[in-house]
Amino acid sequence: MVWRALAAMLMATAPVLASPPPRPKLVVAIAVDQFSAGLFDQYRGRFTGGLKTLQAGVVFPSGYQGHAATETCPGHSTLLTGRHPSANGIVANQWYDRTLGRQVYCVEDPAHPVPGRDGAPRGPGKMLASTLGEWMKEANPASRVFAVAGKDRAAITMAGHDPDGVFWWDDERGFNTYLTAGSTAVERLAPVAAFNAALIAKWTTAPPVWRPAGRGCPASGADTFGTLNIAHSIPPAGNTGAWNKPVNLRYLRGSPMLDAVTLDLAQSLIDRFRLGRGAAPDLLAVSLSATDYVGHRYGSEGPEACDNLAHLDRALGVFLGRLAALKVPVVVVLTADHGVVDAAERVAARGVPAQRLAGDIVRQVASAVQTELKLAYLPLQGDAQQITITAPGDRDPATDARVEAAAIRLLKVRPEVFQVFTAAEITAAVPRPGVPVDEQTLAERFHQSFMAGRSGDIVVAYRPYVTGSYPPTFAPPAAYGDTVASHGSPWNYDRRVPMIFWWPGASGFEQPLPVETVDIAPTLAKLFRVATPPLDGRCLDLDGTAAGDSCR
Repeated sequence: MVWRALAAMLMATAPVLASPPPRPKLVVAIAVDQFSAGLFDQYRGRFTGGLKTLQAGVVFPSGYQGHAATETCPGHSTLLTGRHPSANGIVANQWYDRTLGRQVYCVEDPAHPVPGRDGAPRGPGKMLASTLGEWMKEANPASRVFAVAGKDRAAITMAGHDPDGVFWWDDERGFNTYLTAGSTAVERLAPVAAFNAALIAKWTTAPPVWRPAGRGCPASGADTFGTLNIAHSIPPAGNTGAWNKPVNLRYLRGSPMLDAVTLDLAQSLIDRFRLGRGAAPDLLAVSLSATDYVGHRYGSEGPEACDNLAHLDRALGVFLGRLAALKVPVVVVLTADHGVVDAAERVAARGVPAQRLAGDIVRQVASAVQTELKLAYLPLQGDAQQITITAPGDRDPATDARVEAAAIRLLKVRPEVFQVFTAAEITAAVPRPGVPVDEQTLAERFHQSFMAGRSGDIVVAYRPYVTGSYPPTFAPPAAYGDTVASHGSPWNYDRRVPMIFWWPGASGFEQPLPVETVDIAPTLAKLFRVATPPLDGRCLDLDGTAAGDSCR
């Protein structure tokens, strides 16, 4: 009896070993746009739905986007390619194309027109790396690959080349897609046509309204960001009548309803195509964009962001419950494309020096260089971080060198600027082997999102907590819908994101040491037992037992 009691006591006090992940029939890869590790840390104890369920899996609270260009397009491009932007080609949301003489969008693709959007083709043509979905199809052509998102650049970069379906939210048309050679809009939109029609019919009689989730978020308050006064409330001001009025469409995109319909469509695709229940394993990529839109519009530390995360937690709980009900081996990974820093005015009011980068710094410096060198043209193009030296007609290397020297000198004396690099310096800054991603130098971080021919000739790192604004005005916020909080810096608050792997019945573990988002694709590929091309990431062991190793 004594021995039995002792044995029972030892069993009761022994640590619970992590349950190994299954070999999946379905992987669901979820990116929550702008879901920084800081937000995850701040709210994780308050989650009661899907974001709580996921924490029973394998949690890496310090995942990193290893690059400096912490924007939506490059961030999403790392998740299922296993390559940094320096290798997959998606170096920014947009970059200056010298051949075309203008900025180009990261998923702008003349080979793939979009129904109802003449002059705005979208597709994966600028992606130079393959994705997990492509490796799966190469191993077994019966695998199905779908992606759905609130943004075109999120869906396209996660889906890769030639998926079975890729859909993103189009304010006036519901979920849209791009056309492939020889296809028609009716064919390509068939998987979402009934969903769109039902949604529009529903909203025509009952327009969507943001209602409080009731999770203890502050319901009021006021802030001034730039010259914009925001009287915070749940729901925010702006929901006015018919769903398809322009003012209401702007409201809808920056609300929890965007993620709700995205997850509803994801579930519809699972049901329609019986994903996870076919002869081969399947992949569904989902990018949830509301957190990003809400954060940009109202800030990441206000009541709107708090309530949006409560809605996200609830919606993910329903979605994960449906996945578990499939009774097939499912693995879910959730992460983010980048982090965020709250509105500069609120950051400063809470004890940390912060400021706004007002105005178009590239044009300001370009005008000064033009005057100093007596040029007949503006010699610089690009955004505030990546600046390209330009000239009409044939370029003169000597003039280019003078422009570069003058621009760097003028940038370095600006109080917002922390460091300025040449393209040669960034190219030479190959990350040192074995150095953790959070310990890399600024030049090494920029190296990971630098590609000659796409990236700028001059690379600028601004001081921590300097908040940028968006083109074309680059002005501080002044009207409802303007950007009040942002991201895009090489600092860790913009790079650090959670990475969580979960499956029904998971009993996992937490690893606080830094890992990278490029580790996701090789980890999932190992679960699928599919071969990969050379990758920047490594497989992460999800087994957590002494005997097991999911990376074998």
